[in-house]
Amino acid sequence: MADGEETGLDGEETGRRWDKNRVETFSDGVFAIAITLLVLDIHVPPGLHHLGKELVHEWPSYVAYVTSFLTVGGVWIGHHQACGGLRFFNSTLMRLNLLLLMTTAFLPFPTGILAEALRAPEHTAETAVFLYGATVLVIEVVLQAFSHHASSQTSGAREPVIGARPLWHRWWLTPSLLGYTIAICVGLVGFPKVGAVLYLLLAIPGVLLIEVHRRPLRSNAPT
Repeated sequence: MADGEETGLDGEETGRRWDKNRVETFSDGVFAIAITLLVLDIHVPPGLHHLGKELVHEWPSYVAYVTSFLTVGGVWIGHHQACGGLRFFNSTLMRLNLLLLMTTAFLPFPTGILAEALRAPEHTAETAVFLYGATVLVIEVVLQAFSHHASSQTSGAREPVIGARPLWHRWWLTPSLLGYTIAICVGLVGFPKVGAVLYLLLAIPGVLLIEVHRRPLRSNAPT
């Protein structure tokens, strides 16, 4: 056995565990920073002579901000609920957690591009809609992988558990994943604004329908 690794009561090496509280605290900080950075893409009007017109002109920024805020909020809720039954993080969970944080922290970048591109011609907005959709699609896949692996670590769990998003027969095949794929395709065939609206609609259930999809978490604490 390698130095610094001890075998616990459940037969796993404690050297491969990470403290749950520290990981969750760090993760919450990253989510909080990512969700706060989104507001930076809403610009203050340069003058007050036509304030109403200038504020209306910023509508793409409002749409992009709300969409990404709800998206990050839904990811945080799913992450929180997936971690509820854990006592520690193993190596796989740590890697998936870092990948989830990396992709979520990246979201403000395509959010800003999307806000600017919605004011541009359709062919320019298509690229921005694709970039945003690809980002949230990766976030969705990583979140599902994280939640699936977290549920497999809970002793006695007979079915996968995920926070705000229900699983179908295959853990990675979710309505959100299919919805984002459709939204990307809609944006690429010449309807980027419709694709952007679909992103917003897909982000809403993750925050507003928490209780509908919540399932009781089973703890992996020894009985």
